[in-house]
Amino acid sequence: MSDTDSAATYSIKAVAEATGLTVETLRAWERRYRVIQPTRGAGGHRLYTTHDVSRLRRLHETTARGHSIGKIAHLSNDALSRLLSEHPASRNEAAQALVERILAAVGKYRLAECDQVMSMAFALMSPFEAVQSVLSPVLREVGERWHRGEISIAQERIASNCARRQLIALLHTFNSVAKGPAVVFATLSGERHELGILMYATIAASLKVRAFYLGPDLPAEEVGRCARKIDALAVAVSLVNHDQLEATLAQLHALRLELRDEVEIWLGGPALVELDESTLPVRSVRMLEPDDFEQRVGLLEAAR
Repeated sequence: MSDTDSAATYSIKAVAEATGLTVETLRAWERRYRVIQPTRGAGGHRLYTTHDVSRLRRLHETTARGHSIGKIAHLSNDALSRLLSEHPASRNEAAQALVERILAAVGKYRLAECDQVMSMAFALMSPFEAVQSVLSPVLREVGERWHRGEISIAQERIASNCARRQLIALLHTFNSVAKGPAVVFATLSGERHELGILMYATIAASLKVRAFYLGPDLPAEEVGRCARKIDALAVAVSLVNHDQLEATLAQLHALRLELRDEVEIWLGGPALVELDESTLPVRSVRMLEPDDFEQRVGLLEAAR
């Protein structure tokens, strides 16, 4: 995330909602273990940065896996991330088994089985877990096998089309009951890779965000116009194509001109790391890790 974003401040109530911790636990951790040191506002209220929220989420997840807060409070964020990477074997094995079943179905051109196992992943896991532990690994491996010439275009399409069907169905289901803030999801002109942004639209909808998924390859002006019409609080854009970064940057600035000042531009995707942060439009939020997105959704909902 950008330096500007890290300076943003949030109330203890907003942080509690974004991290899953209670207000009482937050106060106790600060008092006993000094896990973070929030600043104080004019009225003496605690104020937290986005980096504070990120650290608290890591601490919460680590304690949920059996680690004592007293033993991990002093750890750096990197050390906490290493602990979190050590998932219980049974969880990893279950996800890996689903990945292997989907890849086997793709290899044998079994479209119905591919659909069935992807559906099972979403039934057994939260949308965030299913995307991160099953869907993303499958699509990444399918893409690599296609590039190596080990599978055909038809087989790659079986995997991607199954993923798209599952995500669109879930997106519609979650959106039908979502009452939260509106966020627009799209890719800009020339960017035709849509599964990444569709995954995150689905995750957002599962978190009660009203996710307006516009699809791939849209002019910046159209995306901005939609955001204005629906009073969106953010626009999420995926950057995958490494070959058109200069044009993409120009479109991001064009998009910024179409948005109200308070609307954020959420940026993700593998090509994002190649863009100099200082060249991005104001109120751009870089999401380099999957947890950054879930955290931002929580803060957006809490700040309403």
